[in-house]
Amino acid sequence: MDLPQELVDTILDNIHDDVPSLKSCSLAARTFVISARKHIFKKIEILSSSDAAQRFYELLCSSPHIAPLVEDLCITSVLEKFSVTCAYLDPSGDYMSGRALSLILPLLTELIRISIIETGDVHNRSGREFSRSWNKMEPPLQSVLANVFSSPRLEAVHLCGFVLESPCHLLSLFSEAAALKEMSLSRLYFTQGEGRPEPWPESQLWRPKLQSLFLNVFSTDLCQYLVNPHIDLTHVRTLTLATSLPEQRKKMVQATQFRLSRGVEHLGLYLSYNFEQTSYLFTTNLRSIHLHCNSMFELLGVFVQACPHDSRLEYVTLDTPAGVLHFTEIPELHTAIDATVAHLPALKTIEIRWIVVEPSNAFTQWEVDIQTAFSSLVRRGMLHLTRIAWRGLGGLYPPGWE
Repeated sequence: MDLPQELVDTILDNIHDDVPSLKSCSLAARTFVISARKHIFKKIEILSSSDAAQRFYELLCSSPHIAPLVEDLCITSVLEKFSVTCAYLDPSGDYMSGRALSLILPLLTELIRISIIETGDVHNRSGREFSRSWNKMEPPLQSVLANVFSSPRLEAVHLCGFVLESPCHLLSLFSEAAALKEMSLSRLYFTQGEGRPEPWPESQLWRPKLQSLFLNVFSTDLCQYLVNPHIDLTHVRTLTLATSLPEQRKKMVQATQFRLSRGVEHLGLYLSYNFEQTSYLFTTNLRSIHLHCNSMFELLGVFVQACPHDSRLEYVTLDTPAGVLHFTEIPELHTAIDATVAHLPALKTIEIRWIVVEPSNAFTQWEVDIQTAFSSLVRRGMLHLTRIAWRGLGGLYPPGWE
């Protein structure tokens, strides 16, 4: 096969996420091998099997050219409640207790993204009892992970389902990661009591300049650390807060507005049962907002009152649980929304996501009701309606909020 290498590269770039096709292409001709291999090994996922980690380590040893290709590593395990209760983890069934992972990580010298996710059991992924104690990991693995987290190449990290000593312990793991731009922290718990946080060491610098921050951590102490002047959040452009604590939300949003910050451009808030008056959300540069609230009427009502007429807002996404909604009972809300939208020249889309746990045919009727109620948005071509499937018992939060 005599094709220019540039054409081969373009073909494989277009199917970069189709691993079966990439494998087939790599077998078709030698000219495909290098480009296909680059995409195949760019992202590696190690699931809850010690055999998987061991096999991957053996592959890296036998084919050392593969390790530099890995840029994105996702490590996922399922920690059963039985194992936690008995304080026992069988090394043959839990790779976090084995040696393979601590041997793999030092070989991945080009790693720029890492996710370490402890999912809990399949029926309940929340709670401290379904989270892994950081300090109970093998010391070699702790040391290797600390080196990865402080790497000058690391750009993104996702940590989920762990118990650590304190927010200071957590943030100090990343304090040297000068290239870190994205941080996602979910279901993290701390052994030190709330309200008595140890002070952030004044001599310890915070080098990351985060552009994206996702928090699903119910800790006021962590919030206090993140709004500390030594923790620079002024570069954050995408902020997502899955917390029911209004004061924590306000502090976090305001912490991104200090000094020369241009402010958050993309904001997500999981509001649970209420939507308090939060005019502070609508900063000058806010371009998109994603809100979840179990009471969509209250959400819409407060939203249209708080949104300023000179807002640069372009995209609005509203999540609502499936249920019976009677739109005809609140005509004043329809009028308020129509009036607000008329004064938002930058607004392009309002998407309402209907979140369902069980399969249902009610979405069609719900869609008709929404379109009828907000016919002015339909005429403007702004209204988008989406059905989102959620496993329910698999976690507390719908997709995008865990």
